[in-house]
Amino acid sequence: MKMRYVFILPLVAAVIATPAAAQTCSISSTSGSAVSCTVPTTLSMTMPSLMKLTLSGTAVTLTAPAVIADFDAITGLASTDNTGPTFTVRSNRSYRVQVSADAATFSHTAPSGAATYAKPAGDVEYKIGSGSLVTLTTTATDIGSGSATSASSLVQVAYKTAYDITKDQPGAYSLGVTFTLVAP
Repeated sequence: MKMRYVFILPLVAAVIATPAAAQTCSISSTSGSAVSCTVPTTLSMTMPSLMKLTLSGTAVTLTAPAVIADFDAITGLASTDNTGPTFTVRSNRSYRVQVSADAATFSHTAPSGAATYAKPAGDVEYKIGSGSLVTLTTTATDIGSGSATSASSLVQVAYKTAYDITKDQPGAYSLGVTFTLVAP
C-alpha cells in the first residue's frame, strides 16, 4: 500500500507544476505505421490606425493687388486667385481631411508710418478641386474624406482673397492655415 502512494504523489506534483496555458502532445508507439500528434496554437496582433497626410507645399504667397487699377473703380474692392497645395492621404481606415485658419485675423507688420490692420481670415476663401468657394474660418471644416487607401487621388486646393483699398494697409501679412487628418 505504501508503494502505491509513492508513485501517485510525484505524478500529482508534476501535473500541478505544469503551466495552465501549456498544451502537450506525445506519442508512445511501437507500431511501424505512421502516427501523428498535434497541438493547436493561436496568433494574435493589434493593428494601429496608420494614416498619413502629405501636402505638396506649406507656404503659399497670395497675390495682392499691385496697382490702383487692380481695384474696382466704384467699390475699391479687388480679389485674386491663387493655387494652393495639393494633398494626398494614405490610410488603413476611413478618414477626413479638414482645414482651418490658425487665427481670426492675419498678423500684420506695417512699415513705418502705416497703420496696422487686422485683416480677417474670412477675406480668404478656398475651394477644393472644381468645388465651390468656402470662407476660411478658425473652425475645422471637412474638405475631403475617403476609405482605406494606399494613396488617395491628388486633391488641389485653391484660394481667392478679397482686398479693400480702404482697409488693407501696406505691409507684410501672415496667416497660419492648418490641414488636419482625422479618423472618424
